[in-house]
Amino acid sequence: MAKIVARSKIIENVRSIGDNSRTHTIVCDLPVSKGGTDMGPTALEIAVIALADCAVTIYADVAKRSNVEITNLEAVAEAEKPEGSPTITGVKLKIKVSGKASERLLRAVWRRTEENCPVLRIFREPIPIEAELEVIPTK
Repeated sequence: MAKIVARSKIIENVRSIGDNSRTHTIVCDLPVSKGGTDMGPTALEIAVIALADCAVTIYADVAKRSNVEITNLEAVAEAEKPEGSPTITGVKLKIKVSGKASERLLRAVWRRTEENCPVLRIFREPIPIEAELEVIPTK
C-alpha cells in the first residue's frame, strides 16, 4: 500500500512549514486577527483549496482519458465557517467548464470525477484518524 507522508513544523508563533516528503513545501499561518502574521493560508483553507484543485485535476484527467476536449475549467469552493466554530459546516463546489463536447458529455465527465476525486470523497465520507502524542522531555 502506498503511503503519503506529510510533515509540518512550527517555525515561529503559529506559522509552520509543511512538506509532502518529496520536494514541495507550503507555509501555513493564521491571519493577524487570530494571532498570526498572515504569511500563508491556514490549514483549513488549504483543505478547501485541495478540494477545488482535486476537482479540476480529476475532471481534466477523466476528460483526457475519455477523449473529451475541454477549453476552460475552473472550480470554486465556498466553505461555510460559522464565527467561533473550529471547522466548516458545508461547502458549495461550483465547476465551470467549456469544451467542444456536448453538455451531456461534459456532465458525464463530472459524474465520473465525483466518483474518483479522492479529496471530494474525504469531504463526503470522512476517514478515521488515529492520533498519537509523543511527549519529548526537554533537556
